[in-house]
Amino acid sequence: MDSDEDLARKLQAQFDEEERLAREQENEDAIFAQTLASQSHDMSESDEDVVEVNRNEEVPVRELVDLDSDVEDAEKEEGSSLQMIGSTSKTVPQHTISDDETDIEDIETESNSKATEKLQYSPSKESSPKKTPVPEHALSDDETDIEDLELPSEVPKKINKAENDQADSGSTVTEKQTNSLTKMRSGHHISDDDTDTEELAVQAEVAQPPKTEKENEKKLSVSGSQSTPLRKDGSMEQANSSKKRPVCKFGADCYRKNPWHLEEFYHPHLEDKDGAGAKRKSESSNSISEPAEKRRRESDSGSSARKGSFSNKNMPFPARLAASSPFNFFVNKSYSIKETHEDPLSLVFPDLLNPKLGEIVESVQLNFMVDLEFLMTNYKAGKIESKPLLVMYGQMEGNPRDYPAVTCTKVNLPFQYGTHHTKMMIFEYTDSLRVVVHTANLVPNDWYEKTQGYWISPAFPLLEEGKAGLLDGESPTRFKRDLVDYLTSYKAPDLTRWSHIIKKYDFTNCNAVFVGSSPGYHAGEHKDKWGHMKARRAIRQHGGSWTSSVPVIAQCSSIGSLGKDAKSWLSGELGMSLTGAPGVCASAPKVNVIYPSEDDVRNSSEGWMGGSCLPYNSGTHAKQTWLTECMHCWRSDRRKRTRVMPHIKTYTRLNKSQSAAQFFLLTSANISKAAWGTLQKQNTQLFIRSYEAGILLLPKFLTDTSEFPLSAKDLLLPYDIPLTPYPSGVSPWFMNTDKSQPDIFGRTYP
Repeated sequence: MDSDEDLARKLQAQFDEEERLAREQENEDAIFAQTLASQSHDMSESDEDVVEVNRNEEVPVRELVDLDSDVEDAEKEEGSSLQMIGSTSKTVPQHTISDDETDIEDIETESNSKATEKLQYSPSKESSPKKTPVPEHALSDDETDIEDLELPSEVPKKINKAENDQADSGSTVTEKQTNSLTKMRSGHHISDDDTDTEELAVQAEVAQPPKTEKENEKKLSVSGSQSTPLRKDGSMEQANSSKKRPVCKFGADCYRKNPWHLEEFYHPHLEDKDGAGAKRKSESSNSISEPAEKRRRESDSGSSARKGSFSNKNMPFPARLAASSPFNFFVNKSYSIKETHEDPLSLVFPDLLNPKLGEIVESVQLNFMVDLEFLMTNYKAGKIESKPLLVMYGQMEGNPRDYPAVTCTKVNLPFQYGTHHTKMMIFEYTDSLRVVVHTANLVPNDWYEKTQGYWISPAFPLLEEGKAGLLDGESPTRFKRDLVDYLTSYKAPDLTRWSHIIKKYDFTNCNAVFVGSSPGYHAGEHKDKWGHMKARRAIRQHGGSWTSSVPVIAQCSSIGSLGKDAKSWLSGELGMSLTGAPGVCASAPKVNVIYPSEDDVRNSSEGWMGGSCLPYNSGTHAKQTWLTECMHCWRSDRRKRTRVMPHIKTYTRLNKSQSAAQFFLLTSANISKAAWGTLQKQNTQLFIRSYEAGILLLPKFLTDTSEFPLSAKDLLLPYDIPLTPYPSGVSPWFMNTDKSQPDIFGRTYP
């Protein structure tokens, strides 16, 4: 086992090699561009030297708070207690609590239910001939209804990933104690800008690492169904047989530059040897024929859409981030599904720490579950492990005393069944600041084997003349004020200090709306500041007017107790807010829910273990069977992620032709009253239990249009359109029921 020092050296060697390859790619692109007589600039990121900043301040290291949740015993309305049993382990707590969601008022005791007793995999029953990744979310994702679950009054600091407490509004969950599951450690610790993702090494029980780039290209060139490889000149390598893919019906008249179209259909004319064919091939390739500097100017000047398509996965991450403007929306790479590595809109953790994005001098991580070893290994890869880091967490494994620059603070919740469910990063650079809002816990399996979403803000520069006002440098979306309000709502000195830091920066170029949830009873002018009411206000004011007959699409990893019918809350409150409606009314829009079916999980890259981040409970569903009519399978063939189970949470609304969206919302909030809030007192008060954070993208602020086209160069959704309704007889994935049918590894569940 390598020591931390050896690992750091290896990681740095990786960075150096990737930078060398990036420079070579830049030179090749420059030569290629000259031959096309288009541009004379190369793709270099930036030649400016980053000023070295030394911070000699001592950083306080707080006593690590024990993982006791301080949650009192939950009681049914009739007065009976909800029994919860904890367990111990040496691994990261795996979504120990069910999401924020099942409602407290619906809690019942079902102590005799056999199904609810068996929540975990029994190692003795695993019959797979080959080892598979062990998910960190051993059971309930951070999301199943936290309001209906409680942590035991005494939870050890290290909780077994395979022994999480789970309860919903209709059941009492008793867990069997099992052996600790092996913690996954993957080569994604190493990859920076993904140039050599295929070559990363995987440790322990992780799937075999991808082959080298050359081997992959050789393999991919044989099958037209795989992602199209790239030549050294940056152009696409087309399949050599029309039998591999259907021939494009547009023939030589095809003008499409969308890489997904080129992967799906065969274009014989692109293999012409004449000059016209070469020119055509260059236009339709994934490579960037335009220099990065021009793309950057377009992005900085508020370009309404990305010009052209990405070159390839070998572009350094800063260049891919610049090219992703104005959406700046990424997903993560799934380690075991190699096709996801080819997606230019995908990333790994070290990408966010790339020094080309800025020299980090201080940062803050807000999250639910934190594995300090995993977090700090990535920080060491970015050479910032000695820089001050504040971690605000809900559950943690690891001792902050092992990391002198780290300050860890447990977030205590004022209400039972609430969670600190936010996933957000803030990086302060030498001369700018950046915010990342995402959906991944800071544990390995979340980043390696689950589908996650990431919004990465532009770098916000310092205000001129030493200004530090809340209204100075504000964006049209109010992002700065809303972010400061969110941080100050914690009433935590460390975050209050960060709110003052944020005030020093210019957020003028921020095009996203911050949508946060903060626990409390919010009335008066504060009611519209949080949860679904904040989304309602923003969509009503800036999202345009669409007919209520168009459904809302809610994609999540957990579902709470929603009431006796859709109008009770799902459509009547959340759905109305996501249409921008002024109030509750009878014509509430339909909400289509994307949540994996049992077959989706069985066929996933992890088999039944893929459901570890999907803690929906059969007891909860039994009280809301009406929801089945709204449910749709998880399908992401276009982005090669159908087998990568979703921990991402997104909300949107499409036009009737399903060719464009009214908005796009990425958030940590699942479909739950605790996360989004529920209206009380004749709709004059909004009650929220949990901390959540998300961003809302509206066409008005990004493209100055009324809707987002759905395409690779515009808004690329993480799932396929049109949606796939549940087939007859298919049920949602329930984490607490037995599965007798073997998964792809031949295992049953639990």
